[in-house]
Amino acid sequence: MRHFATFLLFVCLINKSYSQLDLESIAKQEMKHYFNFKLNQKRNQTIPLDVHFVQLSIQPNLNNGRIISAFANHHFSSPIPISSLTFDLRRELTVDSILFRGKKMTFSHTNSHQLIIPLGITLSANQKDYIKIHYQGVPNMSSRAYFRSVTVSGPNIATLSQPYGAHYWWPCFENLKDKIDSIDIELTVDTPYIAVSNGLLISQKIIGNKQTFLFKHRYPVATYLVAIAAAKYDKYTQTAFLPSINQNLDIVNYAFPHNNLIDNQNKTLETVKMMRLFDSLFGTYPFHKELYGHAQFTWGGGMEHQTMSFMSNFNYDLIAHELAHQWFGDKVTCGSWKELWLNEGFATYLNLICYEFLESKTEWYQNLKKFGDDVMRFPNGSVYAYDTANVNRLFEYRTTYQKGAMILHQLRWVIGDDAFFNSLKEYINDTQVSYNFSRQSHLKYYLEKNSNTDLTDYFDDWVFGEGYPFYDITWVQKGEQLNIDISQMQSHSSVDLFNIDLPLLVRGNGKDSLLRIPVIEANFRASYQIPFKVKSVSFDPFFATLGRANFKFPLDQSSDFTLYPNPFKTEFFFNSDVQITEWELTDIIGKSIIKSELTSVNTNTNSDLIKIDASNYAEGTYILRIKTSDNRIVNKKIVKI
Repeated sequence: MRHFATFLLFVCLINKSYSQLDLESIAKQEMKHYFNFKLNQKRNQTIPLDVHFVQLSIQPNLNNGRIISAFANHHFSSPIPISSLTFDLRRELTVDSILFRGKKMTFSHTNSHQLIIPLGITLSANQKDYIKIHYQGVPNMSSRAYFRSVTVSGPNIATLSQPYGAHYWWPCFENLKDKIDSIDIELTVDTPYIAVSNGLLISQKIIGNKQTFLFKHRYPVATYLVAIAAAKYDKYTQTAFLPSINQNLDIVNYAFPHNNLIDNQNKTLETVKMMRLFDSLFGTYPFHKELYGHAQFTWGGGMEHQTMSFMSNFNYDLIAHELAHQWFGDKVTCGSWKELWLNEGFATYLNLICYEFLESKTEWYQNLKKFGDDVMRFPNGSVYAYDTANVNRLFEYRTTYQKGAMILHQLRWVIGDDAFFNSLKEYINDTQVSYNFSRQSHLKYYLEKNSNTDLTDYFDDWVFGEGYPFYDITWVQKGEQLNIDISQMQSHSSVDLFNIDLPLLVRGNGKDSLLRIPVIEANFRASYQIPFKVKSVSFDPFFATLGRANFKFPLDQSSDFTLYPNPFKTEFFFNSDVQITEWELTDIIGKSIIKSELTSVNTNTNSDLIKIDASNYAEGTYILRIKTSDNRIVNKKIVKI
């Protein structure tokens, strides 16, 4: 595993076109999509059900989007006796018939989009049974849960059901409590078109001018991750080798033919490197017995449908984000939308570490700095989404995505790389959450187990709490002893103290040392033996934490600073070994007298003498405040006689 270095190579953040806007657009598009469901938020299922198998068959008309005919056959049981079933299904879709044990059933389809079916008998607890619903109609396409569009290549349809959009196009149980154990999806389209869904394509049959595609998916899947699409596609397959199991995996891509095929192939090939990276860090690709792939659709973003991500384009960040979701979001799915960061914060962070491991260090640090700056743009904001009805808050890029990613990155600093990555591997392979739903408590357990650290305070501060810390730091070196006085304040009142180690890099005479300072209270002193003269101290050089620092210095410090004569009569001079970027002379109560208008004896070096003509100033005590290029602020008392 990689560890944070103990020395700093100065990274110049260059002006290059990297994908920050694309990273943000992912969140914006998901927020926009969720907004379409705000009036029909949660599909409450009061009866607990275990769906073992679903056989879904749909024949869509790509010319108008109508579902010509369809059925959904659910095999289920319940841990308690039941005498009725309630499916989620939009009223725009017409139910033709319902068969239970081969017998037609009566039902009611309510204005609240629930399909209520009295069974006429009581099924005993854990009794397995099945029910088949035939339906058809024109889905409500304004929701974009099921939508039709037309490109240069012709018409296409696609679905995107997060979080509660599946019932816009098929009868189902929408919740974050039970995953469908296994599903078959049969799609029939006109022969010019290719259909796409989850899992392996088992058969493709042509009868007349129709083609029927049969997909089988043999992994548990959340309802919102089931998807279908149909269009004229260029289909091509690439291969990724999975070191963890010493096997190849097919990456099957469906791209619109009006796009440049060679360009698409070059872009999707990035998936191979990302797949190998995630495989090595987090364990085997979760659906390796089947495949992974991309299918283009016309919605302006992407969606991590299990085994087959739907993509508006093949942008590097979008590929990384949706692939990451196959581990965090699909294999392990958040058990509450309040903890959506377990999906989105992880996918965003895995996107970032593609830059760390696969791209340049400059891009890696550039992204981390940008993310930290964005998170700390405002003093508030928690990762935990207290109000899931607030669409803007739930999919807020700054908190759910960026802050979620940064507190994961910060956890690497807190517990170390080995403990961090081992924790994530064990977390997603825990039989309680693997191919199931998880809560924050599961993640916290493994982080604590592998680090032997109580992270309750960390989660209280960084997940449930708001804001970030900022520090006033004063340091002085006497001999080899470096004394550092630290004062922490918080940007938001929800946290009284951020107990997170403070990273400070000390440098001087061509040497450096990274200090890791435990924050035990709001105001304290830390002392270290440093065997070289310290010239500068920098806060968090690797962007490992969220926080800001302001360096202050006592009047008797900074031996590399020269001021003379003191006291003076008409004029005085000062300079520093470090470049002076700003200075100001004030009276004793802080009123500004003069600032940043200097006469330099020599304007070419850092050792320039700056001359201040103070012949017209009154006698008395003044404060000279100097800011240097290494972000130090030096205050010097000077007296005119």
